Amino acid sequence: MALSWNPSYAREKYPGQFADVDPAVREWFNSQRNPKNGAHCCTEADGVHAEEDIRHDRYWVRFDACNLATGCTTTDWIPVPPDAVIYNPNRNGAPVVWWYVESGQYKIRCYAPGAGI
Repeated sequence: MALSWNPSYAREKYPGQFADVDPAVREWFNSQRNPKNGAHCCTEADGVHAEEDIRHDRYWVRFDACNLATGCTTTDWIPVPPDAVIYNPNRNGAPVVWWYVESGQYKIRCYAPGAGI
């Protein structure tokens, strides 16, 4: 992965690890909404750094999925649903995916493409 930090706020690996994050970036994370239904991205899933690829005009991502029960695992490449892509400017810079698990599969609630860094 290009960056080694994880911008998740609700699932911090180490308490206080994001205490020094620029308030504007923190606000950006907290204000993101699913383009399809308007639900907050971070109220139901956490934003984490993702690797991105574009295949056949569609975003694909892989990311470290971490939780307290199982630790961290890197996902396989997952296609991003087109209606989950956030096209507003990405204040974080690096690609961010908000994910959850449903029926044992990783699902994507929201995705903010990288800003080309």
